[in-house]
Amino acid sequence: MAEKVIGIDFGSTGLKLAEVSIEKGAVTVVKQAYMPLDPGVISGGGIKADNVELVASELKAFLAANKFTSKDAVMGINSAADVYVNRAITPWHEPKNFQTALGFDIIADDGLLLGAPPEVIIDAVVFKEFTDANEKRKIDALLIGVGQKLVELQLEVLHKAGLNAAGADLAGMASLRASWIASRAEGVLDVLVDIGHEVTSVLIHEGGKPYALTLYRGAAGGELNKLISAGLQDDDPERVVKEKVSYNRHFAVQQAMDDYAFKLTSIISGAIESYQSTRPERAQVAGLTLIGAGSLVTNLPATLQESTGLRTMTGRYAIDIGGDPERHHLGPILSTDYMAAVGLAMGATA
Repeated sequence: MAEKVIGIDFGSTGLKLAEVSIEKGAVTVVKQAYMPLDPGVISGGGIKADNVELVASELKAFLAANKFTSKDAVMGINSAADVYVNRAITPWHEPKNFQTALGFDIIADDGLLLGAPPEVIIDAVVFKEFTDANEKRKIDALLIGVGQKLVELQLEVLHKAGLNAAGADLAGMASLRASWIASRAEGVLDVLVDIGHEVTSVLIHEGGKPYALTLYRGAAGGELNKLISAGLQDDDPERVVKEKVSYNRHFAVQQAMDDYAFKLTSIISGAIESYQSTRPERAQVAGLTLIGAGSLVTNLPATLQESTGLRTMTGRYAIDIGGDPERHHLGPILSTDYMAAVGLAMGATA
């Protein structure tokens, strides 16, 4: 019997939901839907405490109206202010005690996860174990910390909406799980760029194995909206959206696009250089994959390819993910915009 799980991607403009069926390892997208929220209810990827009741009430009604059947949900974490990621060398610990012991390591050496508060939930992607020059066992890992308060608020939303928490994950990591991954030679890197409304994430990986993840408040889709609105001297949201997908743009919109592409190029290049500086030798970066609503802006992939010198494409689902033909009929819109939600459901732990 198939197990169904709902992935919920908490975004600044609303929630993206994907109900996924997992049967004998086969993943099928059953339903996808978007629940819009008023501006400010979620800010920077993080829900405000005063809005928990509102979001939970709307989510409960939305699930019923759209006939979602599962009660198990995996929530995405995407707050730039509450996520801390760093690749580091840590002391070795028994696997069963690793996360608990790692918490004490971070308290003793805050450089392991710089900026993380004491109340942080710890996770890690372990790359390798080794013995250093002093014969001490060490672990090379990507350390991940999430603010406990953010997790508690999102859990409260799920529970009040009548859902069971089946897990949680960073939205960027979840997107990578659901994304088509190009076949590369060993040691060659790719970059997955998720352009949300307020947060853009840059994830560097090798064949689907994550090496670095950075979240930025700047250069997200909302920033482009502001630049276009200022250029046109018109804040009509419908006109702004129309101009973003138009092939025959007003000259002021093209200037706004160029300014935005410059900012986006800067943060992508900065993330790559920051990671390269941690390696003994520089690695080849093969290309960029764009996902999220911002990736659908006309000509953005071509513009970034020219500015970064890296082959750039709009993302798509992994080929072994099935779904209703209606999903594929809409093409790249759903392939990029709901990828985090699908990946979240795929990573269910309950």
